[in-house]
Amino acid sequence: MEDELVEKEKVRDTLEATRVTADEILARLGRGEPIVFVDARRADVWSDAQEKLPGAVRLGPDDGARDATLPIIPSHRSIVTYCTCPHEASSAAVARILADRGYADVHPLYGGLEAWRKAGGALVPK
Repeated sequence: MEDELVEKEKVRDTLEATRVTADEILARLGRGEPIVFVDARRADVWSDAQEKLPGAVRLGPDDGARDATLPIIPSHRSIVTYCTCPHEASSAAVARILADRGYADVHPLYGGLEAWRKAGGALVPK
């Protein structure tokens, strides 16, 4: 029994959240679906940034204020994490943090902020 639990834990640790495309998210927003955006850029990148997705909450992979930020992210909504890293590294890490805290519907944005911009997604000043 213990071996089975350890094996399940190993499998869970290797799973990554499914990425979503900007076009998918724009279509869902167009249908009126509520989406929460989480800006997962590292602190140094965030400090130099000029814009973000509308309503985005910042929670970086290196964020020490995680316990203060998590309560403002609704757990019953779809959550899309985004960053500017190659292969969505920071957004995948933050998606993992959220999933580990019980958030069920969390997905990194494939291609990150640049893909959002190219798809014509709205951006607002930070």
